[in-house]
Amino acid sequence: MPFSITVKRFFQHCFISVSTLILSVLTLIAAAHVSAQPPIEVTEEILREVFPEAEQFTPKEGAPPVYKALRENPESNELETIGYLFETPDLPPEEIGYSAPIDVLVGMDLRGTLTGIKILHYIESYRSIRGDFINSEYFPDQFEDKNIVEGFRIGRDVDGISRATITAWAVSRGVRNAARRIAESYLSDSEFVALTSADAVALQVLAGQSWEDMEENGLVVNWAITQPDGTELHLALAFIGHDGLGELLVGEVDYSRADREASARVRDGNMLLVGIDGNSSQPFRQERLAVQQGEAIYPIERRRFVYVGSADYGKIADQVRFAGAMVLDPNIDLNQPFEVLYNTGGRVGEFGTIARTSYQVPQIPLALATGQPIPPELLPEYEDDLTAFQNEGLYASLINDAPWMEVAILLVLLAMVMTAFLRKSAGIRWATLVFTLVYLGFMDGGFVSVSHITNFVKIGPSMFRSDLPQLLIIVFTVVTTLFWGRVFCSSLCPFGALQDFIAHLTPRHFQKELPAGIHDKAIYIKYLVLAFLIIMAISFTNLSLFQYFEPFGTIFYFSQSYVLWGILAAFILASIFVSRFYCRYACPLGAALGVMAFVSPWRIKRVPQCDVCKVCEHSCPTGAIRGPKIDFKECVRCDICESKLIARSGVCQHDMETVKVRIKHWDALGAAN
Repeated sequence: MPFSITVKRFFQHCFISVSTLILSVLTLIAAAHVSAQPPIEVTEEILREVFPEAEQFTPKEGAPPVYKALRENPESNELETIGYLFETPDLPPEEIGYSAPIDVLVGMDLRGTLTGIKILHYIESYRSIRGDFINSEYFPDQFEDKNIVEGFRIGRDVDGISRATITAWAVSRGVRNAARRIAESYLSDSEFVALTSADAVALQVLAGQSWEDMEENGLVVNWAITQPDGTELHLALAFIGHDGLGELLVGEVDYSRADREASARVRDGNMLLVGIDGNSSQPFRQERLAVQQGEAIYPIERRRFVYVGSADYGKIADQVRFAGAMVLDPNIDLNQPFEVLYNTGGRVGEFGTIARTSYQVPQIPLALATGQPIPPELLPEYEDDLTAFQNEGLYASLINDAPWMEVAILLVLLAMVMTAFLRKSAGIRWATLVFTLVYLGFMDGGFVSVSHITNFVKIGPSMFRSDLPQLLIIVFTVVTTLFWGRVFCSSLCPFGALQDFIAHLTPRHFQKELPAGIHDKAIYIKYLVLAFLIIMAISFTNLSLFQYFEPFGTIFYFSQSYVLWGILAAFILASIFVSRFYCRYACPLGAALGVMAFVSPWRIKRVPQCDVCKVCEHSCPTGAIRGPKIDFKECVRCDICESKLIARSGVCQHDMETVKVRIKHWDALGAAN
């Protein structure tokens, strides 16, 4: 038997065996998930679990809707209200977890103290890996006895869940914001409402001040540091130890990101804003900072300094080039002045040659941070019609909370994708693939996944209401696919980029092609997977199965599931031998884009030379070309064949009269086509 036939049959058997194994495993996994726990129905037993001290509960009613917790008064023998229970979906906008909103039942007494929480429903993909990790671990018990005046910050006020920070943050913020909304409606004399009313007036006073006013009253301290070479580093210091104060000075998005990062790094300490500017020839170094109070010196460790943003929003806008924040050591007495030190010479971490400035937290910011009463003489008369957590509309946070730095980076990436595509530049495309793999894959994790399709089926467009970068990627993907085909698959998919690098680095003799008969049938596996996932999303809204069919999250989110790593290893191994194996035969997102590509008007041109040329067919990474024809739903617009056509390389560089002379039986070939 010829060696080539033996190799061909070997690959046929390998492909059939691997495909059968993967599909069998996925079918078993899916079958197991069908019996997964549905959303928990709120019964009296569940209400009693969340609010144990209550004896009876009323039906859910009111605006916003609540269950009243009742208990008999021993003196009057009458039932009286001792608290409220509510479901977070009734108080939009909901916080979004990794995959979708997380529904929580919360109990709260008349003092604004939580009596407990119960997770009613969530569809996080980690659930299939770790089980019911939110309800069954230590995490939910931490909320009992917490008062809503607390910050509910992951890492400080609430311990997070290992490998599921997004989920923990969504639960914590969702519970806090919903409880505060209920307090505003039902607990008018609670400590929280009293505090927020006073805080709102104080913040309104500060909001009316300019940056120069804040310099005059001591909230902002400008500090010019002369470097040894005569250049100057300008720092602007401002205390932001309160949510409202931080949002006022640097904007909601930048402050929220900095606060979240600080909470993840250290468990205590207030933040001091550090705006950075000047013409210093030496770059600003966080390690050169320290704080001194009395004889004690507190060097600012790397973990106690966080990036705040490019100073585009809030009072700091246009005052400095960018900003960070140091988390002050909790031993520093905020009631007393302290000095900020900066090492201008010598080794980093030593404080021999230093510049110093003094800082005293003003009374209003200090009162906001510590919860102390604000002296009435500092506050003018204002009409108290402010509510700290008023819902401004379901999609208000899409712009208000947009991470503009991430948006800017993403826009650069999208511009690179289109530049590479329109100019047919291989160099720019490879640079874009590096950008995509590193940033979208390992750093940001904001790539498009089939989970966006299944979650859209489950919860509708509200899943995009607070994530502008994700919405930009999705709109870009849809528009480019409708006009040109699967441009996303070419340069904006991090797993596609990974497969391209594997194919580029793999020795050429390793790369094989499946027999045409098998390939032509196998390409429809991904369409079956897509249909299966959509049907399951419609039929079983509490299931999350996409992670078993898409290895994106496994490698870029570092899954803890051995099963998912096994599936990923199989796809990567297959990609060594067949270029873009996953894209060709298994990617459900590629299948969805392939369906959309049917209507694309601007396709790759064909010329008469394509009737006899095999150059592009052999170069196509997805096997979409067969002679003069292109299976456009399988084409990922990688530009390889189009670049050859534009450059007139290979057969294209010869006119047809020259080509005809070289081809035997040309007339018969032309008649066949």
